[in-house]
Amino acid sequence: MKSRCVLCFKTLSVESRVKILEYLVLSGEKSVNEITRFINLKQPTVSYHLKEMEHAGLVIKRADGRGVYYSISSNCPHDGQKCIVL
Repeated sequence: MKSRCVLCFKTLSVESRVKILEYLVLSGEKSVNEITRFINLKQPTVSYHLKEMEHAGLVIKRADGRGVYYSISSNCPHDGQKCIVL
């Protein structure tokens, strides 16, 4: 296993982040508002979790006007290979 993936596993040690990841895997790109409604947490909390997941390379952020959308990153940010977490 790649040692750099420790950050990904550490990031996913929070249950809410696992739920967000599963939601994005099953339903594709979603806005922060859609994720907030699904996970039933306050928007600042969801944004924090998404920021941590983006930092780990698990999700990709796309801004579109005033909306922000997140989707799954299928490649490892460390070596460009297919992500072993997904």
